[in-house]
Amino acid sequence: MELLIENIGLVNRAQIKLDGLTVIAGENDTGKSTVGKAIFSIIKGMNSHHRDFKEDKFSQIDDVIDNIYFKVRDISNKSNHRESTEFSRTLYPPEIRRVLLKYFNVEDYEMISNYLVSYKESIHLELDKLEASEESRTEVHLLQDKLDSLLQNAQDRDNYIYRSIRLALKSEFGSDLSNKFTEEHSKIVYYENGERIFDGNVVDGIIKSASFSLTPLEIEDVTYIESPLILQMYKMVASSNIFINASKLNRIKRNNKGPIPFHMKDLISKMSNSTYYEVEFEDSNLKIIEEISSIIGGETIFDKDSDEFIFEKGINGKQYSFNTSNVASGIKSFSMIQMLLKSQSINPRSILILDEPEIHLHPKWQIRYCEILVKLAERGIKVLVNSHSPYIIQALKVLSEKYEIEEKTNFYLAEKNENGSSLISNVNEDLNSVFKKLSDPLQSLVWE
Repeated sequence: MELLIENIGLVNRAQIKLDGLTVIAGENDTGKSTVGKAIFSIIKGMNSHHRDFKEDKFSQIDDVIDNIYFKVRDISNKSNHRESTEFSRTLYPPEIRRVLLKYFNVEDYEMISNYLVSYKESIHLELDKLEASEESRTEVHLLQDKLDSLLQNAQDRDNYIYRSIRLALKSEFGSDLSNKFTEEHSKIVYYENGERIFDGNVVDGIIKSASFSLTPLEIEDVTYIESPLILQMYKMVASSNIFINASKLNRIKRNNKGPIPFHMKDLISKMSNSTYYEVEFEDSNLKIIEEISSIIGGETIFDKDSDEFIFEKGINGKQYSFNTSNVASGIKSFSMIQMLLKSQSINPRSILILDEPEIHLHPKWQIRYCEILVKLAERGIKVLVNSHSPYIIQALKVLSEKYEIEEKTNFYLAEKNENGSSLISNVNEDLNSVFKKLSDPLQSLVWE
């Protein structure tokens, strides 16, 4: 598979192969993370991440229902017939939400459509009782038309994928999807087996046009690990929204619970599922799971009773448990891979993206961590590593040769241009340029 991006985020251009193990090296602020976020968004969108897309679609419909309710109530308050009519409970939003959510959860769009027909009839009856003016009726009818449009879009495959990708990119990049250092055209293209699966044109930070392939994707899922500190943020992440409509933003800000990046909630959900792991379910993962346990001296589990991630460690035949907030970040880094293996989220039809994993690891553990990643790539799992650590780069080079996956290993270097953008280039034939770039600061310090 391959990703081409032009003028996305900080990146002027990058054409990245993901055949097995892919490594993007570079200093801070050179756009390394841009590639991972773009891949994450495209894979999630193309595979139609139903739960989170439905969350957004339901939220939009919910907003319209709220607007209709308050509009009709405003008409009722101003009506001469206010005292002679009871405001209909059939327009009461909580009741409508309950029914619609039931149908949305099973994607029964026929029942949703039928229910909305009945709902709109109730609106008309209410407006008739209130003898609403034509102007007021027009305002309500426009809101009803919006409901119909939202429902239709929810069932349109291309629009579904298009909106899913737009929402994922919005969640990952916010308003910074387009490269702000240039006026040139921006695009994202994703290939599998030489076929162009997605081709999107970006204008002013939004995908304005896109084409899709009907071919089922070879890659079914993607996981993005940014920091092990997410384990300490579990409850906040789990209770936060991914997609937020503008009309709800102020309400959410007042509760200090704003939107979070898509990849964080996705990661928490997968690690939480590790609680269901049984050895007999996935024996092929067992060796790596046990190897990680031997490195960190235990394992992290998700305890459903306490609703917490707990690190369990055995010493002299006695078992000890620690809340992960009191456990070293390096242990958490290994534990996350372990839990993803237990939840079967890492497999040959998935991509694992790791953003600067060295930050929380001692050089000794950086090398052990790299060996785990290379073993995953050896098993056919696509792994993308962003790094500015010479230890990480050298370890991945040596270990890819040791485990004979060098033919499916690609190294890239991200470097800044004069205009502030960056260019990401393949350096398979010039890996010394990476080591020079990353070791120059140390050399300059030694020679001063």
